[in-house]
Amino acid sequence: GCRFHPRCPYTMDICRREEPPLVEMDKDHFVACWLYMKR
Repeated sequence: GCRFHPRCPYTMDICRREEPPLVEMDKDHFVACWLYMKR
């Protein structure tokens, strides 16, 4: 799972099970968070 899920206030079930992929949000700005995945 996501390495931050124990201390993240926005943790969801998927955060405990799967590590999120790295996604480019802007030029040179990347996030690895299920909250930012397009649905």
